[in-house]
Amino acid sequence: MHKQNSVIDEENHPWCFISGVREKKESFERALSRKVEKEMGIKIENVEYVSELCYHARLTDDNVNQIKRAENQLLDFFALKELKKLFLSQNTQAFVSKHSAYIKPIVS
Repeated sequence: MHKQNSVIDEENHPWCFISGVREKKESFERALSRKVEKEMGIKIENVEYVSELCYHARLTDDNVNQIKRAENQLLDFFALKELKKLFLSQNTQAFVSKHSAYIKPIVS
């Protein structure tokens, strides 16, 4: 996800993964589903535990076709080698460094 105020302010707004704060008594799986629905307008299922504070969900073709982007928001998909070349937020950089083994290439 990338939010920007104009097409030229990439340096002020790095790419980042969707994230957020879990509500009181909310499961991590539900929090992830809620944040994805809020940011992308799609409902995801089958959220999987990866490691502490790290969960994963696969998007279906139908999910991808239903994505809704907010004004000044870019949503895109990248291979791991492309991801490492982007200007990423510090939290996203840390996640990619720690969990890159879980970021698997898309197999057609």
